[in-house]
Amino acid sequence: MNALARDLLVVFLLTAYATAKAATISATSCEASDVRTALNRAQAGDTVVIPAGTANWTQEVSWNAPANVTLKGAGTSDTGGGDRTVIIDNSASGQPLLNFNVNSAGVFRTTGITVRSGSGSIKDGGTIKIVGPGNVRIDHCHLVATSSANYKIVAFYAGVFGVMDHCILDFTGTKALYFYNGRQGAGDWMGNLEWSLPTAFGSADYFYIEDNIINGTADIAAYSTRIFDGFTAAKVVVRFNDVSQAVLGETHATGHAPDDRGLRSQEIYGNRVTSSLAHDPNFCALDMGNGTTLVWGNSWDKVYKNIYLFKVTRKNNDTYPQVATPEGWGYAGTAYNGKGSNWDGGTALGTDTTKGYPCLDQPGRGQGDLLSGGFPSKVNSTTKTISWPNQALEPIYIWNNTGGIVSGWGGSTNSDQSGGRVVANRDYYPSASGVQTSPTSPFDGTSGTGWGTLANRPTTCTLGVAYFATDQGSWNTSTSNPYGVQQNGADGVLYKCTAPNTWTPYYTPYTYPHPLQRDGASSQPSSPTGPRVRSNKPLTPRGKGIYRRSPPL
Repeated sequence: MNALARDLLVVFLLTAYATAKAATISATSCEASDVRTALNRAQAGDTVVIPAGTANWTQEVSWNAPANVTLKGAGTSDTGGGDRTVIIDNSASGQPLLNFNVNSAGVFRTTGITVRSGSGSIKDGGTIKIVGPGNVRIDHCHLVATSSANYKIVAFYAGVFGVMDHCILDFTGTKALYFYNGRQGAGDWMGNLEWSLPTAFGSADYFYIEDNIINGTADIAAYSTRIFDGFTAAKVVVRFNDVSQAVLGETHATGHAPDDRGLRSQEIYGNRVTSSLAHDPNFCALDMGNGTTLVWGNSWDKVYKNIYLFKVTRKNNDTYPQVATPEGWGYAGTAYNGKGSNWDGGTALGTDTTKGYPCLDQPGRGQGDLLSGGFPSKVNSTTKTISWPNQALEPIYIWNNTGGIVSGWGGSTNSDQSGGRVVANRDYYPSASGVQTSPTSPFDGTSGTGWGTLANRPTTCTLGVAYFATDQGSWNTSTSNPYGVQQNGADGVLYKCTAPNTWTPYYTPYTYPHPLQRDGASSQPSSPTGPRVRSNKPLTPRGKGIYRRSPPL
């Protein structure tokens, strides 16, 4: 037997063994103690089933999940799962109600479960906390956050990528999903490693929020409901969702906390946003205060005070005061307090000492040198000093979004709160006025971002502009999407002008639907096949622990 045949045989035997070992473990009730017992019995490949019912949890459940495990409630295949397994947060502890450390191998899946606010205390680590690195699918769940105790209804940490699909998210006030999911280096929980890695738009290295129904509110708060809030080099994609009165994403930028880096990158596309305007409009469609963004193909008519919000937190102390180096990041440029910071390119290079431009991690910046250590010992690991990490210019691109602001609120389409540090056709490229009708109209290749057929792409272009060719690519494997702006199988590829009159493919969206919806984590899974099914029920003389499997979702 040659080496290749031997290796294939080993893989086959290991796979067969894992399949044979997979089991279904049925919790005897949906109470926390019974769920904990069932989870602690699970091995790699198992499915833990929580029965139908409603439970008021007064204690948290923590679990180090083995590889390829599924936590499955009694929910149906309807979006949101139908509220058949309901967990209510009545825990007085400040710890997460559900705390999962996922395995770096395989996929951790949670499906068919409803989690609701109750009388529980504030949980700053998240009502549901998921820590990686690892791939995660959350599907056919219903998350109801009506209490300030559950303002972080789900918090994702340290390299958690994957997808949330076919869920219903009911958020009030400023409740949101919280992302701290940048990949972490050894001993580094601040997002520095992710900022040294390629942005990798259109890849699996993001968490995808797709095919969901998301309901928010607007009130006197500055931003009100947002789908997610990004910290610690977060990487998030929000696509093809039905959204009611919610900001599509908020950025906590570098400078919001002592060492933490802000959101790394985001893609926001194909979402349909509506509003009853029962109260104030939401503040903006999308907050872009850090890193780089692609925002396209969304619809949001008369929902927001502003559409695109650009800001640099470190320009002054309006939001967060800054501590001077080496104890902190310092202020961006000398405009605010006359000092500036060598973490910023303009100060370090002496090219723009007033604004500090380009500023560390500001909108339109991407991959750079690795920073290491913590204040006051934090340094650029390349220069071994406090110095600009040579971050690449990775502009924000905006195209083919429809809808305007709500008039009378003093807002604007492009709201600049960066103090002039974010400039059009340098740090961001605004959308053309409409779809391309010829190679010169309405986008002529000199500024902004155009879209249309490849044949109508301009033959000449200025460095940095972009064009989305709608008849290229093959990433959309669905003939239609259940929510959001209908694509009906449409594709598209973004080309960037990388040299005068030179178009280069820059971005192809990731496969839709997300592969975790189809491959190894079906949206309507059957229980794992195998010779045994474990349960928390007492053994019976006849059953010997073998119980009928739960019906599929």
